[in-house]
Amino acid sequence: MYQQLTDDALMQLLRNSDAAAFAEIYRRHWERLALQVLKITRSREDARDIVQEVFVSVWKRRMEIELRGPLVVYLLKSVRNVAIRYIERNITRHNYLQTLSGSIAAEAPDPILHCEYRELQHKLDRAVASLPPKMQEVYLLSRNERMSYKEIADHLGIAENTVRKQLSNALKSLRTSVSELTISLLVCMATMLQVAGL
Repeated sequence: MYQQLTDDALMQLLRNSDAAAFAEIYRRHWERLALQVLKITRSREDARDIVQEVFVSVWKRRMEIELRGPLVVYLLKSVRNVAIRYIERNITRHNYLQTLSGSIAAEAPDPILHCEYRELQHKLDRAVASLPPKMQEVYLLSRNERMSYKEIADHLGIAENTVRKQLSNALKSLRTSVSELTISLLVCMATMLQVAGL
């Protein structure tokens, strides 16, 4: 029965807390949403988590969601917004931009996009290089060498709490640069998706 209903009809039922209507919306759209997020995150696990986060939000906000167009457009916009937050959280992770750059080059071999990604990586590297020396050292040992707080503390002969504080301050310092990088990164991603016809 639910499979024959339109998205609008399902949303009406969902507003009345109809769990079967919610299940049908999920079944109907989850794969497309997951594929969309996968193009951004390059991680099936993260794509699954992001889609689930969006659907949990849809259920929680079911009585207040106001659609101004097709449901699928709303859902796609929602997963993109969550994916943006994912990028903001992970852009300082070691080789994150390089991984994305390699994926872009393989999927949409556009040298301009590839150069944009390399430039983003250079900007992030410069932001890291501008950190105070000790803070930079702690950050690089954490990100590049994947050392734990204790390992870094032992390696540098400092307290574990000092490592924790230095790394926290490094990430705070990089967040300003990250927010600027994210805007450029998203412009590149939008261009890539257009090139790919998505």
